[in-house]
This record gives sequence, structure tokens and C-alpha cells, in this order.
Amino acid sequence: MHDLLARIQRRAGRMLREIIPYHPHLRPVGVAPSSAALANQAGSSTAYSEVYPAYTSHLQVPEVFLTSGPSYYEPVATEELMPPAFVLTLENGRVNVDDINSVAIIAANNQLVGDVSLQFSPVNFALATPAENPIFHQSYFTSPRQVEGTVCSLLSGGGAAIGNYYHWMLDSLPRLHLVQEAGLWDAIDYFLIYDRGHSFALETLRELGVRDEQIIDVKSNSHLQARTLIVTSSVRGGGRHAPRWVGEFMQRSFRPLDTGTPARRFAPLVYVTRRDASFRQVRNEAEVEAVLREYGFESYALSELNLREKVALFSGARAVVGPVGAGLVNILFCQPGTPLIEFLPRNLIVADYLDLTSRLDMPHYPLISHRDDASSQNASADRRDDLTVDIKALRRTLQQAMPEVVTI
Repeated sequence: MHDLLARIQRRAGRMLREIIPYHPHLRPVGVAPSSAALANQAGSSTAYSEVYPAYTSHLQVPEVFLTSGPSYYEPVATEELMPPAFVLTLENGRVNVDDINSVAIIAANNQLVGDVSLQFSPVNFALATPAENPIFHQSYFTSPRQVEGTVCSLLSGGGAAIGNYYHWMLDSLPRLHLVQEAGLWDAIDYFLIYDRGHSFALETLRELGVRDEQIIDVKSNSHLQARTLIVTSSVRGGGRHAPRWVGEFMQRSFRPLDTGTPARRFAPLVYVTRRDASFRQVRNEAEVEAVLREYGFESYALSELNLREKVALFSGARAVVGPVGAGLVNILFCQPGTPLIEFLPRNLIVADYLDLTSRLDMPHYPLISHRDDASSQNASADRRDDLTVDIKALRRTLQQAMPEVVTI
């Protein structure tokens, strides 16, 4: 019910912003050709720093991911052109997130900077063009909050905007690597996130040495202007493929937390339960856990662990099993070669972890539930459906993924 009310409030707010005029001069007047072109303009108050050049990313995609995924998601591509990864510095730059699922970065010349902004198609969740950013339909603008100093934006839109741990760890936090590589870390006064109520965001930033008073959010004011604004290109380049540098950065930054004498010891064979979640639970989990115990697995609810414990759990894992969900993004801390057995509902055959495991050099074993588990109503309902694991298929997959393990 809370989620429904929040969606209704967001939709009503969007409609009112499009109808009621207020400070309309704050609406961007167009779209900059690109960050690099903007920085090259005479008299520009922006600076562009390329960190990684463009390249073509490849992914081996099993047929089931191409043919059986939800109709409202575009199938993951076997090949994606990854644009350059870069950092852009804007004097008197603005950030507007009145539409929580989009991000508008606006230069001092009042142009939208399209390749560092974000907007989605309301039809199929695919990225839309910068010209389709909701800010161009907006009439009502609050005056931007003025921030003296240098602000680094970690806003990435979509799931990260509503507090999704997966998107924070994969799409927001790794932006700091690009900032570090551009040599701008020491210039930052403030780090901009969506909501200081997201404890995982505060915890990860503090472990990276960011002081609490440096962390600001847009919850109370969704329109901000900084004396100097630092933004980066999208981590996944506007596509679905993750670059390898994401895993390298996360492991280099957080694996050192797993040193010294651990406060708690974890089993090397890990089952990630979603019994602490309100949706997408495993209906026959007691039966699943009984089978996994035969192989030496122990169950862990990740909401009960702090960041250091999650790093210790996953970096020490020899195998990980669990249903698709945000918590599995912690495989970012796993050692290469660690197999992931992922339970996928028939109506949510998504390739997020198929791709991520390929970048981490981890074998991936999808275990897809039966067709009768699928409600096939819409994207929101399908993401919340529970699933039933095929026990015989689980045993076969365990033997395939872990042939060296002998049952007790």
C-alpha cells in the first residue's frame, strides 16, 4: 500500500509540475551536443576528462534469455558499443530530479547535458533520448538550492532513486572510480546522493573515507546548483553491460575491510535467502535449504549483516546460491571462479547477473522456475512474484557447478 501511495503521489506531482507555471526560465533551452563538445566551446565553464576510451563489449547469452524474457524488457544484447567513460566538471551546474526516475544535468548556459543526464521510456523501461527528458515538459520549478563548494553527483536515476541497493552498488558508487582516475577526489567538498535515509549509501561512503558532513541529498530539495558540479558518464554506458573496471574498483576498495580477526565466521557455501524481503520469496524454501545443507551450505539473510560482514561473506564464498534480487550484487566481492546458481522466476528472466558474473570471471548457472509461477500481469507485479524451485533441477545444477563436493 505504501508503494502504491508513493507512485500516486509521484504521478500527481508530475502532472502538477507540467500544468502550473512557476520559474519557467529554469527549464533548459535545449540539449548540448555532448559533454566533450560543450567543454570545447569557446568560453565554456566546463572541463571534460576521458578516463576510458570507447570499446565494444561482448556477452555470451543463452537462448532462454533471448526468447523467454518479459515482453516489456528489451532482451540483453550480445554486443554493446560502450561509449567513453568520462568526468565532466561544470561551473554553476545544476541538478534537477523533480522526476525521481530521471536526472537532468544542466550547464550554466541552461542547456541539458544529455550524455550525463538520464531518462527512461515509460513503455519498456529502455533509455530514452535526452530530448525526451521529463524536464522539457515541466513548467513548475523551485529555485535551486545553492551549494558553495564542489559537489560530486552520485545520482544515477531509476532504482537507485528509490533506494535499491543493486543500483547503488553497480550504477552509483563506481562513479567514484572515474572521479579518482580523473584526479578530482581531493577537490570534492560534498557527495550528492538521493536520500541520507539510505543507510547502505552512508555506510559505503564512510568506509571510503567520506565524512558524514560531506554527504548531502536531494530528498528535501530536488533542484540544486553548485559552484562547481562534478558528474560522470553512466557506469554501464547507457546499456546493460557492466565494464570490468567496476569489479576491480569495488574489490580494491572494499576487500581490505575483510582483514584481521573477523567478528563472525561464515560458511564458504552460501545460500542467500529472501525470507527478510516482502516479495520474490522462494515458496518451497524449507525443501531447498534441506537439499543445500546436504552439500554444506548455510543460509544468510543479508539484511542482518553490515557491509564488512557482507564483504567477508562473499569474498570467502566458494559458491553462492539464491533468488534474483539486489543482494546478489555482493558477488562483486567474490573471488574469480566462484559459481553463482541464480533462481529466476519464469516471468523475470533478466540477465543482470549473467552479465556481472561474466565481468567477474564467475560461472553462472540460471535455474528458471516453472511457467505456472508467472502471473504475467505487468512489470511491477511480475517483479514481486514468488517462485518455486525445481528440486531435481537444483540437484543437477549443484552437481554441475560443484562436481568436487560430496554430499554428507
